Amino acid sequence: MSRYPFAMAMARRLVAPFALALLAGCGTTLDREHLNYDGIVSRMAVEGNTPSTSDGPRCFGQSMDTGGKASAGPRAKGSAARSYRVGPGDELRFNIFGEEGMRDLTARVDAEGFVQLPIVETVRVSGRTTRQIQADLKELYAVQFQEPWVTVELAHAESHPIYFLGEFRQPGVKHMEFATELIEALALAEGLEEDAYLPGARLIRRDHVCTVDLAALLRNGDFSQNVWMQSGDILFAPRKEDMRVYVLGAVGTPQAVPFGADGRTLLETLSMAGGPDEGASALGDVRIVRSHSATRGELIVVDVSAMLTGDKLDFPLQPGDVVYVPRNALGSWNQAIDQILPSLQLISGILTPFALLDSLQN
Repeated sequence: MSRYPFAMAMARRLVAPFALALLAGCGTTLDREHLNYDGIVSRMAVEGNTPSTSDGPRCFGQSMDTGGKASAGPRAKGSAARSYRVGPGDELRFNIFGEEGMRDLTARVDAEGFVQLPIVETVRVSGRTTRQIQADLKELYAVQFQEPWVTVELAHAESHPIYFLGEFRQPGVKHMEFATELIEALALAEGLEEDAYLPGARLIRRDHVCTVDLAALLRNGDFSQNVWMQSGDILFAPRKEDMRVYVLGAVGTPQAVPFGADGRTLLETLSMAGGPDEGASALGDVRIVRSHSATRGELIVVDVSAMLTGDKLDFPLQPGDVVYVPRNALGSWNQAIDQILPSLQLISGILTPFALLDSLQN
């Protein structure tokens, strides 16, 4: 019974547009200036607290390397642009020409970064390029052979994985065979499926959502977002209908509500969360945080009480929206974000809104 008034208000909200249509048919003039169709009190575009666009994306509070700069992963700082750094799990092919039984040797790099080879036995190769390993072996074999001719090739790469989750044409684990930029990494998975929801796509590095805007890269050609990949990076691309909207604050059951194939409206989502707490919610000051990427979005204030009386129509939500029903009217967005973040962190599976909110708070 505690939710009955909200249910009645929902019924009135559904009847109101129908009644207005009947009045229009009878020749009644509507006050269209007074009727606000979406119930928005205010909205503003925002960007997270990141450096200027020229500084590019960030991860762990640090600027990320983009094309033409050195980065970790297969390429170490200061090395040539596309040299590969060998790591555990890689398989190498060796040839020491002119020596019996020393051709087409293959060896896998062990967990400690070493390979086993004839005569020289254990050789450390992890973190080295094939050219550097070749120089090392020429020096080692020169003790036994006169001017040895040595070649080293990467036979199979396994030490630098990238994980593709969600709507990729070839999801799963792919391995970098050279220093790889984001756009090249996407090609490893043969691109995105048609139903991938780009605003929700994320680059995750060591359990941290980086402020990389895949939508800007792929839709707008913003190559400042074309960062160098690192071993263990995760690229996540959801489907629109698999996204969530997050209902927090003074509602019956704060939760993540599936967006679904047909989408959600604000009143529908509040009803699914048990409705606002009676007498303990400021329905005229409901806040919505909308993410267009990891760092760009909108902050929206809506008047739910006017929607319930039929003065304003329901508000359509977008995937990843965070709806916050405050107990009292809020003075500023900083205050709202301070209240939203602790509750949001308790809901598992947060990928879409969290990076933007976190960067706004910081």
